Amino acid sequence: VSDELVFIVDQNEAVCKQVTGWLKEAGFQAKTFDDTELCLNMIDQRPSAVCLDMNTTGTSGLSGLEFLKRLRLANRDIPIMVITENGELNSAVEAMKLGAFDYMVKPVEKMRLITNIQHAIEMHTMVHKIDRLRGEMQKTHVYKSIVGQSEAIQRIFTQIEEVAEININVFIHGESGTGKELVAKAIHYSSAYKAGPFIAINCGAIPESLQESEFFGHEKGSFTGADHSRIGKLEYANNGSLLLDEVGEMSQEMQVKLLRFLQDKTFERVGGNKKINVDLRIISATNRKLEQEVASGKFRADLYYRLVVYPITMPALRERKQDIPLLVNHFLKKYKNEMPKIITTVSSPVMEALMRYDWQGNVRQLENVIYRAMVATRTETIEIENLSSEIQQHRAHGSITQDHGLHQPTTQAGTMVFATPESKTSVTTTATIQEMEKHALVEALQISGGNIEQAAKSLGISRATCYRKIKKYQIG
Repeated sequence: VSDELVFIVDQNEAVCKQVTGWLKEAGFQAKTFDDTELCLNMIDQRPSAVCLDMNTTGTSGLSGLEFLKRLRLANRDIPIMVITENGELNSAVEAMKLGAFDYMVKPVEKMRLITNIQHAIEMHTMVHKIDRLRGEMQKTHVYKSIVGQSEAIQRIFTQIEEVAEININVFIHGESGTGKELVAKAIHYSSAYKAGPFIAINCGAIPESLQESEFFGHEKGSFTGADHSRIGKLEYANNGSLLLDEVGEMSQEMQVKLLRFLQDKTFERVGGNKKINVDLRIISATNRKLEQEVASGKFRADLYYRLVVYPITMPALRERKQDIPLLVNHFLKKYKNEMPKIITTVSSPVMEALMRYDWQGNVRQLENVIYRAMVATRTETIEIENLSSEIQQHRAHGSITQDHGLHQPTTQAGTMVFATPESKTSVTTTATIQEMEKHALVEALQISGGNIEQAAKSLGISRATCYRKIKKYQIG
């Protein structure tokens, strides 16, 4: 516990001197305050623990309980040891409700005080370790939810790793359903803020009249119906990350207030006059083309440049169709426990239809399609009739129509591995995959009118890879 800093808050100078001596003997550093307000103003020094006499007040009358409330509202995660007079157990109980770690009744014994403070710090450290481990697990879970091996999605993984450890504003652009929030979570759980909260706020879902209160919170009586104080999303996200989803929907008035906050990360609650400082990461996301909104005057240029420090563009699913088999397998596994039957496969006609479909709703639409098909099928295999008529129309006719058991895809030495209905075991069906790959390439070239760059983009591969495939299959 050497060098751990402990704040002592007590108006009795003799007690402060005595407790300071005890703590220094035990290897702690100590700082004393005879005023709760002064201690609160110094809390940014991040003490390892606070020892608070509940009878201590501030110059403005800030009581011990109010001190604890302020700490809680500021989202300060510090173990507090409260000390009460004999017969004042009610205040100790209230203090525990407000998050105090433990309480002691005067007169306080030296060894019990030291032991309790040591225990509080050790418990607090352990909780943080658990939070870090939980963050790592959540990071792994989030990463597993971003599925794909195309060059487009690998670029996204690279960008996540590049920006995660640097606290700069990230701007994610992409169509609805491409996975913008998943990428925001991956950035959060890969960053120094991973032990803190991840808070998402949908700017388009909040009435304009409530936006300021939703972001900044409000004080009691600040407007009609404000019968109690309320913390806003910025305070909830302190020491974590805040996702501004659909940021392009934000009102002009709110844009001004957000810009002001971004300048120094301080704000005041609605109806309040106390400056509140928060430490968090801002990630914004939209499906709008904000450059055009800026040009038309609907979105402030100065706010735009504050938010778009590190831009990430999410690829549409139609731009990375080679990831569809992997995504299908991911959703089959994701929902298997929700189904009354075991569903592990999709038929070849189903996969062909999925590969040909345009997917305006992107990955979210594909997920919904697979889920509905799993509900509809009566066997372990999703068949073409389990899909909607709109998607069925995209089934290929006169090409590869026999069932090759296109399911459970993984990569193995550069080929796709599927389980066949005959053997129910994993075998490499290289010829079938090559046939389908050639067919997809021919079709992409036909649709693009022979434009190799457009064909490569529609398949989610690079231009160089597209050239190699054309040469390999002797197309043209």
